[in-house]
Amino acid sequence: MPVITIESSQLTVEKKREAAAVITAEFSRISGIPEQAITVLFHELPRESIATAGKLLSDRDRSQRHRRDGWSRCLL
Repeated sequence: MPVITIESSQLTVEKKREAAAVITAEFSRISGIPEQAITVLFHELPRESIATAGKLLSDRDRSQRHRRDGWSRCLL
């Protein structure tokens, strides 16, 4: 019984449903293992617990928000 673990920031229930369905179907197709035998686990981490390129995702989010807010003020 294969177990596929997805580690990511928080996802909506709709995105989890879609990911589980697509990943299960594709792994079943590739491996020949029946979909009923495949388990997909979602391990969600807060954005302040994930870093890419040396920056926390939460800090990157904050920076992008400030940049967007700055641009919207410039356009007014």
